[in-house]
Amino acid sequence: MLPRLYRRCQTLGARDDAPGRYADEMQKVQHELKSIAYTLSAGLLEHICTTFYNIYLQGVLQRTGQVSHMAYDRQLNTPSMVQEIEALQAKLNATEDEDQQRALEEDITGKILWLCWCGICAEVDQLLPKVVDCIRREGSISGLEEIYLAMPSLTDLGDDQAHLRWIMFDAGVGTSKYQLLLDTRAAEQAKWSGATISRDATDTGTQGIIPSTNFQTPSSSVD
Repeated sequence: MLPRLYRRCQTLGARDDAPGRYADEMQKVQHELKSIAYTLSAGLLEHICTTFYNIYLQGVLQRTGQVSHMAYDRQLNTPSMVQEIEALQAKLNATEDEDQQRALEEDITGKILWLCWCGICAEVDQLLPKVVDCIRREGSISGLEEIYLAMPSLTDLGDDQAHLRWIMFDAGVGTSKYQLLLDTRAAEQAKWSGATISRDATDTGTQGIIPSTNFQTPSSSVD
C-alpha cells in the first residue's frame, strides 16, 4: 500500500511538471473516492482525507488543521459482541411475529456492522500515522492535499446507506429496536388495561346507586 500511495503522491504533486500523468492519476483517484464515498466507509474516508490534509497544512503552511476523530469503541469486547449476536439470532429463529422479526434483524445487522466498523477503524488508527510519516519523510505531502481536494461531498448519502449507518451507530450506543418494540407494546397494553379498569370501576359504581324517587303517598281521611 505504501509504495503505491507514495507513487500516487509524487504524480499528484507534479501537476505542473507532468500534467498528462497528473490528469490520468487524478481520474483514478476520483473514481476510487467516489466508489467509497457512498458506502458505510464514507466516514472512514473523510477521516483519512482530513488527516492527509492536516499533514499538508503542517508541512507546507505550518498550520494546524482540524483534528479528525472516528466514532468507534476502542475497548470493544469482540467475543461478548459475538455472543450477543448469536443470542439475537436464536430469538429471531424462535419468533413468528413479523414486527419482532424486523426489529431483531435490524439489531443483528447493526451489531455486525458495528463490530466490523470498530475493527477497521482500529486498524486505520494504528496504520495511518505510519503512512503519513512515510509520506512526510519522502517529501510528497503536496499529493496528500490533492487527494483531500478530490474527495466528493459526503452529504448526499442514499436512503439505504443512511439507514444502515443509523442502525450501526444505534448498536454502538446500545439501542435495541427489539427492546424498544417490546417496551412500546407493554406501555400500550398498560394504557389500555388501565382504561378498561377505570371504565369497569365507573360502571360498577353507577350500578350500585339506587335512583331516588320523590313521591307522596296519597293521604286517606277517615270520616
